[in-house]
Amino acid sequence: MVEMTEAQRKAVEAARARRQEKAAAVEAAPRERVRTAAQGLTLGTADEAEAAARAAASYVASSLGFDVNSRSYEDVLNEIRGNLKSYQEARPLEALAYEAGGAAIPALAAVAAAPFTGGTSTAAVAPTLGRLAGMGALEGGAYAFGTGEGGFAERAARVPGGAVTGAIGGTVAGGVTRAAGGAVNALTDAARRIVGNRGSSVVENEIQRLAKQTGKTADEIADDVLNGRLLAENETIRAAVRAYRAGGGEASTIITQALTPRPAQTRAQAMDEIRQYLSDVNAPSALRAQRADEEAARVAERAAYAPFKDIQAPEQVSGEVLAALQVVPEAVTEVNKIFRGLVAVTPPANGIGPANVTFTRPITIDEAERVRRAIGNAASAEYRAGFGGAGEKFAETEKGLRGLLDVASPELGAARATAASVRGQRDSFKAGREALVGDVEERLMEFERITDPDKIEAYRAGLMSFIESKMTSPSRQSFMRNLTDETLKEGKMLRAVLPPDAVDEVLRKVETASEAQETANKVLFGRQSVTSDTTAEQARIGMGISAGDLLGVMNFSPDAMVNVASNIASRFTRDLTDAERARVARILVSEDADLVRRAISDEGAMAALQKRVQELTAGAARGAGRAGAVTGAQPGANLSQQAIRGLLAQ
Repeated sequence: MVEMTEAQRKAVEAARARRQEKAAAVEAAPRERVRTAAQGLTLGTADEAEAAARAAASYVASSLGFDVNSRSYEDVLNEIRGNLKSYQEARPLEALAYEAGGAAIPALAAVAAAPFTGGTSTAAVAPTLGRLAGMGALEGGAYAFGTGEGGFAERAARVPGGAVTGAIGGTVAGGVTRAAGGAVNALTDAARRIVGNRGSSVVENEIQRLAKQTGKTADEIADDVLNGRLLAENETIRAAVRAYRAGGGEASTIITQALTPRPAQTRAQAMDEIRQYLSDVNAPSALRAQRADEEAARVAERAAYAPFKDIQAPEQVSGEVLAALQVVPEAVTEVNKIFRGLVAVTPPANGIGPANVTFTRPITIDEAERVRRAIGNAASAEYRAGFGGAGEKFAETEKGLRGLLDVASPELGAARATAASVRGQRDSFKAGREALVGDVEERLMEFERITDPDKIEAYRAGLMSFIESKMTSPSRQSFMRNLTDETLKEGKMLRAVLPPDAVDEVLRKVETASEAQETANKVLFGRQSVTSDTTAEQARIGMGISAGDLLGVMNFSPDAMVNVASNIASRFTRDLTDAERARVARILVSEDADLVRRAISDEGAMAALQKRVQELTAGAARGAGRAGAVTGAQPGANLSQQAIRGLLAQ
């Protein structure tokens, strides 16, 4: 053993004495844990608030006659700051921890209150680094000002440096905590996927498995239900619905009773929606409504023409009518069919030239109008026969005669306009009934050329009449389906003829009817033997495994493999009971949008845990950022104050 020299021994003893002295000083120093934490909580203003309160209290007590030593604000503040400084020097790490902890209290309190406020007291996600930096700068600057001494200028000189280092400290501390929380959240999410059961019960789990296959969110599916569509009628899960029906029991009965009347119900709803925009929704049919309108118009037309049956045509008019018949003898036959023997035709005496045309008696204004109409019909016949020259000549004759009659009897022109409108609407109705006959592009152009609102309405009624006739034919299912396809003539014409603002709503109803029929065909009225798709769905019921998961496995997706493996492991213990299958079936065919949304949105304990982890991560990152800003602001504030003092001293 080596003996220490006298000098070495004295050095060791001196070091021991210094340690003991330092330990004694540390032990004697006040432990200002609460005050230090309050400084962090209030961004450096707690000491002044306490000094003001204590000084005021001592003054009041002294004024009331109590035997207390009244102390000034400055004395109390110096005492508090002296104790805080002694504590920080004696236990620097402990003091730093308490001050940082006090700064984090608001964020941590918000996290603690989250279960009672529904999560509104804290952010749903951790703040970004940019936000951490911004908050750190604000809080660091506030802390630098609050911990300063002297007047406003002295305190303000500390703010720039405190803001800079506060931003750095807040970003670093909050960012590290945010990253750590993200790792924990990722682990929780992985655990959630491994557990597999996302809902609070096996029924919700199964509904969520099926809903996931549709590719829609809970709100989108709920909107579908509000618009009249059932979850069971989604094309992607029809095999699963069929599997539930094929499984028998109460679930099968529920599905059968719900889906059986759906095609007829939704088809009637779609027809009502179409009829609302194409015809009178209260009419038994568009055809009957049009026929009733035509009959009413004919009655009105006869009433309008009735007065002219007793008014004799002026001689000038009678002469012009005869002259017109001389030019268009083809009209004589029609006139004599209506008014027997009214027109006499005498061949020329020498057999050369036109026949002589005369009236056998004076004619009325009504008869003159009928002759004009017969000439117009003859002109149309010539055009249809391909004799454009003759047709043009006859049409000019009819036009001249019409002008003469209008001058002779203005009331006749009004009656004629009414009759023309009736005939125009009748022709448009007929065109609408034939809208899907022949080349659809040509029919579309014909409709585009119609500008008269009454004729457009008649065309729509004609199309409605045709649609109604198709709905009573064996092809009604395929016709309804074709109406949903904008590439087919049925879909093109419906979209063109409907008012633009009605297209979306009508198509929703039509698509719902088509989907309801397709679902009924495949689930209820298809082959009774269970298909391979149905068998596969029966095997997946209650397992939380979707067709997308299986496709992912075949594509070697790690997430899909984990999901499938974990769900198989977690669900092998039992199948769904009959009661659980019935509950699933009720939700599948439910028309209650809120019920369906709740079933899809219920994510159970694991989802709640993940949400809580996210809240904790957000709160911890915010608290750590505030603590980092407070602890980082002090050195920057001191440097800033010294630098500004130096600049002012020059």
